[in-house]
Amino acid sequence: MDICGLILAGGQSKRAGTDKGLKLYEEKTWVELLQNKLIKLGLEAMVSINIGQQESYKRLIPEDKLILDSNNIPGPLRGILSAHRKFPEKNWLILACDMIDMREAVMQQLINSCSENKEFDFYAFKNKYFFQPFCGIYTSSGLRKLSDEINCENATDYSMQHVFKKYKTYTLNLPIAEEESFNNYNK
Repeated sequence: MDICGLILAGGQSKRAGTDKGLKLYEEKTWVELLQNKLIKLGLEAMVSINIGQQESYKRLIPEDKLILDSNNIPGPLRGILSAHRKFPEKNWLILACDMIDMREAVMQQLINSCSENKEFDFYAFKNKYFFQPFCGIYTSSGLRKLSDEINCENATDYSMQHVFKKYKTYTLNLPIAEEESFNNYNK
């Protein structure tokens, strides 16, 4: 299965007080760190942003690797479905821009599971209680179903937990040794 990387950076960063994707760690922005991790896995790396971020991100990321939000859906589905709308045949390995601790081995485990079990809409890790939507693989067919549902119904639940429960999701148990890969930094 052909998979492309997508880094979600289009949020409002209200808790952080600044654009998290542009924060620096070891002289690289968080988006660049994640982009490099995806490229190491052999994936093309795209970045989802909102219109207000366009000028800042064009200085760092080639414009053809930026995907502007193109809908009004709340939360992370805004960026995910904008990417799907622009590239409807792509399957996406999706990361949030603040997941700088994500290890390549964890992403590779997800990719391997997807390659071995191709009949699912989504692929996600799950801890004892919740799915971890990022790092997750979202197939073009799963996103097509989700997009059709949102367009046809008066959807009110846009949570990723709802999406993973409703559609055919391949679930990987979150290894305790890898929990730090799923750290996100909201401050």
